[in-house]
Amino acid sequence: MRFFLTLKENGKVSFYPAGMMDKLDSGVISFLRAPLSLANIQVVQKRLQQERFAFWFKRSKAKDTKQQVLKIGKELGWDLQEFTWQDLDPTSGSGQDQQGDERAQEVGQAFSRLVKGRQLSCADLRGLARELKIEAEEIIKLAHSSVEQGSAQWIPAVKPHGSGWQCQRCGERDVEEWPSLYGMAATCQSCGSIGSSTSLEVLFRDQCSLLDGPSEVLFRPHWVLTEAQRLASEQVLEFIQDASAATALLWAACGAGKTEVCFPSAAWALERGKSVLFAAPRQDVINDVVPRLERDFPDYPLQVLTGTSPVKFRSGGMVLATTHQVLRFWRAFDVVFMDEMDAFPYHGSRALEWGLKHALRPNGKILYLTATPSPTGLKAVHQGEMRLIRLPARHHRTSLPVPIWEKIRHSPEPNEEGVWAAQIETLRGQGPVLLFVPKISWIAPWIKCLQRRFPDWRIDGSYSSDPGRAPKLERLRQSEFDLFVSTTILERGITLARIQVVVLAADHAVFDERALVQMAGRVGRTQESPEGKVVFMSQRMTSAMKTAIQWIEEQNRLALELGLIEA
Repeated sequence: MRFFLTLKENGKVSFYPAGMMDKLDSGVISFLRAPLSLANIQVVQKRLQQERFAFWFKRSKAKDTKQQVLKIGKELGWDLQEFTWQDLDPTSGSGQDQQGDERAQEVGQAFSRLVKGRQLSCADLRGLARELKIEAEEIIKLAHSSVEQGSAQWIPAVKPHGSGWQCQRCGERDVEEWPSLYGMAATCQSCGSIGSSTSLEVLFRDQCSLLDGPSEVLFRPHWVLTEAQRLASEQVLEFIQDASAATALLWAACGAGKTEVCFPSAAWALERGKSVLFAAPRQDVINDVVPRLERDFPDYPLQVLTGTSPVKFRSGGMVLATTHQVLRFWRAFDVVFMDEMDAFPYHGSRALEWGLKHALRPNGKILYLTATPSPTGLKAVHQGEMRLIRLPARHHRTSLPVPIWEKIRHSPEPNEEGVWAAQIETLRGQGPVLLFVPKISWIAPWIKCLQRRFPDWRIDGSYSSDPGRAPKLERLRQSEFDLFVSTTILERGITLARIQVVVLAADHAVFDERALVQMAGRVGRTQESPEGKVVFMSQRMTSAMKTAIQWIEEQNRLALELGLIEA
């Protein structure tokens, strides 16, 4: 998006969106004919200010200002034949569109409501225009009107930072630089999955709060907290109410119901006019939480944003979003519940972590939720930088299944009949078997091998890019398989009745302690089948396997000490 640099009667150098010059207000006396990127305009404004050509000079200084702008442009490498001034009659401006028709007012109000707390690219704004059923030019006009009123800003999507650049959407500094008509430019690749971010483009950053103030919130939980959940829920609320604490970690056992533990605190915050975000790295987790929130917060407006959400713009003080979609917010949330903080793609992503923190309002709070905390999170707890809340027990008061190590002599091959065959056959007597493998390339060979070994069983498998993944997983949830082969795509966010788990080649490097704990956590999650078996099959016992077993045993030990599970 480009802007025309404008000069007003009062001497102020400003800018106006290209394509909207017929909407210039009457104060503009001249404009630079060639449009510029916002980053270029801000460089000019900064240089003018440094040389005291700022907002104080009189109209008689306008000629000097014009010359100074062209001088700066020459130093920046502009083609001055393209950049000349066009003078205007200060009384001839068309001014703002004064049409007060009902439709225009409705659209303006809808725009203001839907962009609250957002930072949007031009492509996002065009998407909003389609949802509002207006032209793209009209949405830019509404956005610029908000900027002129002081409730929003235009900012370069990527701007100079020190000797380099920084993306203003995700904070990334490792960007791709390239020459442009206006000098060197830069493109950010880190957040490119949600749209282009370059120094020649802009972000519209709204500065309004999601909520106007306290309101009544109808919170009707359809469940009763267990003793373990109640204790954790009280500590979460204490954290939210404590003005001195900024971050906390809720370390829960797999399947302990950590999400519901946060609902009472969310209700408390919303009633006091505080906006709330439930974030997670994967859309499967978000889609799982949506019906639970809709059930317990009837009639409360929820904004749900994932990569596949059909509607991208809703209003409301409670937002559920994947961490990529959180990049579209700026200082919007008072309380953030960040679920599965150790999962891909959030874990290890500087861009997504930066985006989450900058979506937080000043003095806001982040509660990280996980069954498998990252080393960084544990370090912050140990150093006293983050509060720790524990939820070590599941609702059915049965201890977590502790993995059993089954040592195998050779690397597992699908054409061999080793100890795995007898072990899997034994486990199938207790329930369906979920077999985790470390590589996608193992899926098809192992399915064929297992089908030969167990011809009467219903056997299938899946992986991240499997085109038939969705229907297979639905059949899996309906208990239609005797055995299902999977990569780590099923390590989180799925509850399967009576399931038994085998991790084949558990010593593979792809299986760290967090993945192993999560895979083991698929077993024994329901009231109807609270027990089950987890088997790690490998040639050796790795440190990751030892840590995973220790974590599970420590959760059971803590739960037993607190009287939260039966001995």
